[in-house]
Amino acid sequence: MSQANNNSTTASPRLTIVMPFFNNKVLTGKMIDSIVANTFTEWELIAVDDGSDDDTLSYLSKYENNPRITIVHRDIQPKGAQTCRNMGLSLAQGEYIMFVDSDDYITPTCLNTRVEHIARNHELDFMVFPSAVLIDDTIYTDAPKDLYGYNVYDDDIKAFARRELPFIVWSNIYRTNSLRKAEIKWDTKLLSLQDADFNLQAITAGLRYDYAHTMPDYGYRTSYSINSISKKICSKEHSDSNIYAMEKFFRTLRKHFGHKYDLAAFQGVLNLYNTIFTNGIEKKLAFRMADCVYSFHRTFGRIFRLQIKSTLLLERLIPRKRARQIPMIPYLLPFIIRKKKVRKRITPPIK
Repeated sequence: MSQANNNSTTASPRLTIVMPFFNNKVLTGKMIDSIVANTFTEWELIAVDDGSDDDTLSYLSKYENNPRITIVHRDIQPKGAQTCRNMGLSLAQGEYIMFVDSDDYITPTCLNTRVEHIARNHELDFMVFPSAVLIDDTIYTDAPKDLYGYNVYDDDIKAFARRELPFIVWSNIYRTNSLRKAEIKWDTKLLSLQDADFNLQAITAGLRYDYAHTMPDYGYRTSYSINSISKKICSKEHSDSNIYAMEKFFRTLRKHFGHKYDLAAFQGVLNLYNTIFTNGIEKKLAFRMADCVYSFHRTFGRIFRLQIKSTLLLERLIPRKRARQIPMIPYLLPFIIRKKKVRKRITPPIK
């Protein structure tokens, strides 16, 4: 493990910020600048390079003289943000810890707000904060989707099982020792759904949390590129990861809650299925997903297989996208209704 800067000579910080990065020097620099600009100063930033192959490291050398910033070069496998976050967690000196993405942005009061809230809530292991969407360097609190951290679900575990994500890791603040004592780490086998897995680990380990009712001060950068996401998730590597994620979710929920969340977990698979196959299904992957469901719940597995077969038949008659959507109507309608209800609950606090 190599470090471009070592801040061991400074006093221990109250807050550790872990930030994986890979290339993209301009956005990474903007994120670091937003951290430096914060009114709260008792922090350390552990920026973990995931093997950048452009001039990002050279560009970031301008931060070498800041004793609060340490740039670490990942020297263990596998490659990926999860490995980098685990490295940052192992190096963290702060009482509290945050995980941020290198292409996002925080407001000047973000860090102070988070530390103040968790410091006065001694009984909590982590706190959840509302986030907003960052588009073209502007934070939008009224974007149509991707708003997380609002206490709007009646059951957070059910929401995670459905993959509706009540909150995301980068908007939270955790007690470092709470994560370490519970041995919570990022699963390096996951190429997606890492946030849901990390938070489900925290909840099922008994970590106590609550929502902070504050204005959004974390901007999550998004491009809303559904086609590129679908293409990426359908790759062999991501397909294997998603099957693994499904199996892990089912096992975790069954271990801690019995059959209580079986339906919600199945709805989560349908959510993933609907996200992956935006323009028609890929037969082999679709049936792998159905086989995974069947191994945990035979009835839902049969329903899923029938749904896939219906889609394949309809593809002979109508456009592929429409053929996928029609068998999904029993799932899509309740999903749309739920999202509208959640959206109505979100709107008042952020206006």
